[in-house]
Amino acid sequence: MKTPRETKTRRELLVTGAGAAAATLGGAALAASAAHGASAAHGESEAMHVYRLLSVELLMLFTYDHVIASPLLDRPTRRALLPLRAQEKAHVHVLAARLAALGGVAPSPPASVAAANIDLARRQVRGRLGQLRSEEDALHLLLAAERVVVGAYFVALTTLEDRRLIVLAAQIMANDAQHEALVGELLYPGQTGNAVPYGLVQGVQ
Repeated sequence: MKTPRETKTRRELLVTGAGAAAATLGGAALAASAAHGASAAHGESEAMHVYRLLSVELLMLFTYDHVIASPLLDRPTRRALLPLRAQEKAHVHVLAARLAALGGVAPSPPASVAAANIDLARRQVRGRLGQLRSEEDALHLLLAAERVVVGAYFVALTTLEDRRLIVLAAQIMANDAQHEALVGELLYPGQTGNAVPYGLVQGVQ
């Protein structure tokens, strides 16, 4: 059980963002180290792992685009989400470049809201694009999707073997964990315990 001081320190670190990155990178490195060699056992190539990560990032980017364009958001919330959307776009670009270097072909982004909703449902994300009724609904959808993205990286780090890919996945996972914290803060302003309920991040698998 955490002492009050340990809990406070954990939350302070996560809210600043740096703590989220440090905690996630540490956990990711441990997971990758413990699972060394698992990729070969599963018989999947590094390119396939990157393909799957790129697929979920494309869904995340599509979701940000749709939510940010929605009239449900007020101006401060939209402004707060724009840097997160830009970072998701950067994730897509770097993963696409890595996949191409591995000889893989990038997946297509969702072709429509209906296609994105099918993908969200398949990943057990609650909420559907086009059916959001409030800013709170939109933020809950983004938070749920970000947790799935973080979970995808957590799983990938148990199978990746290439050191450069392990580092890249850990870095992106840390950034998406920061997104979780920031979207949580928009949902629960000033309520750190609700906005950042966990000290270690593994997402939803």
